[in-house]
Amino acid sequence: MIQAIAAIRLRMRSVSNIRKITRAMEMISMSKLNRVRSSLFTMRHYFVRLESMLKDFLAHTGYVSHPLLEKRPMSGKTGLCIITSDTGLCSIYNQAIIKVSEVFMEKFKKENIKLMIVGKEGNHHFKKSGFEIRNTYLELHGRYPPRLSDRIATDLINLFLSRDIDEVYIAYTHFESTLRHRPRIEKFVNIEYADNLYRDYLILEPDAKRVAEELIPKYLSEKFHLALLEALTSEHAARMFAMKTATDNADELMDTLTLLRNKARQAAITKEVIEIASSAEAMKMKE
Repeated sequence: MIQAIAAIRLRMRSVSNIRKITRAMEMISMSKLNRVRSSLFTMRHYFVRLESMLKDFLAHTGYVSHPLLEKRPMSGKTGLCIITSDTGLCSIYNQAIIKVSEVFMEKFKKENIKLMIVGKEGNHHFKKSGFEIRNTYLELHGRYPPRLSDRIATDLINLFLSRDIDEVYIAYTHFESTLRHRPRIEKFVNIEYADNLYRDYLILEPDAKRVAEELIPKYLSEKFHLALLEALTSEHAARMFAMKTATDNADELMDTLTLLRNKARQAAITKEVIEIASSAEAMKMKE
């Protein structure tokens, strides 16, 4: 009985230590979530205005000659940038975006897909998949580095301009709320727009071609910034919820172990009382 109580106490100590870790990770993820979520909401508002401006401009000017607007005959050559995390402990965050990406890639021949992977989790998974991985971007660890974001966007644009591929897509997790985030795949280039959008710009300076040369790369850069912020916000939200669940489970397990310990102690005390009473009765009988 004493050994059982000691074993229960040892397990309670282990559970308590794990709970401290999961609770700390929950608080850290909450802090990171609040910080990056604020940046995301600001970026969303800015990007909506930028995208509206670009589409109105393209509809107003008609066809503007720019390589990033080029619609090529489909040969099946496609690039896919998949944004995952560098670390785990974030529930099904990585599994969900990987699954959606794999379903998307089933539409193409394996030799026609070129992958760009952000995050160690995605890199580990697709290394053994047989797909060609052109670039990997690691060590973000939930942070948002603007320079790296610019570099990834530039690499994706150059991959399209080099004519190695005909289209580029981004696979990321869209943040809807703390408890709700959905994997999503969006086209990056070539840029598509609806002809029915129209706003009459009376003045374009210096000219339409120069405006397009400045506006289109800026739009694509900000589009990738937004996708990366969406993914990072979703990652922190998923990790915070996973760690909260783990902490709650630890609390429930501690309650169960405490009850078991108390029952074991009560049984040990009862046993000792019975043994003392039995010894006393035996002594009386001898007298």
